[in-house]
Amino acid sequence: MDPITAIAGIISIIGGISSILGGSKASKAAKKQGKLEAAAERRVTAEKIFQLNKEERRLAGTTRAVAVGSGVKANIGSPLTILAEQARAFGRERALVAEVGATKAQSAIAGARNVGRQARYQGFAAGSQGISSGLQLFI
Repeated sequence: MDPITAIAGIISIIGGISSILGGSKASKAAKKQGKLEAAAERRVTAEKIFQLNKEERRLAGTTRAVAVGSGVKANIGSPLTILAEQARAFGRERALVAEVGATKAQSAIAGARNVGRQARYQGFAAGSQGISSGLQLFI
């Protein structure tokens, strides 16, 4: 075997191994990115719920102030009905925001997992081809 063919075979094998390692590294990076995106989604969701709680308290205070200002007792009857309905509406909205946030976080992780698997597969496919080509030069 001439030296150039041997060098080409070795380079091909090294390239194949490098592709496998690169695919594994890309897979880990994708998974890490997915975890970071999921954490960001959780933080955004928590902030949205915090803002909803603030808005609920503000609206309840306004409702009480308007009722008291108009001479209505704020702790009985119609104002309580309004406050209860506001609390139910905010509760539904908080539940929806929490559900959507959890779904986005799970989707980020699942998407990253799929990207990682694809990167690993591509790395193994390219690596196998490179190693196979390199070995054939020695046969």
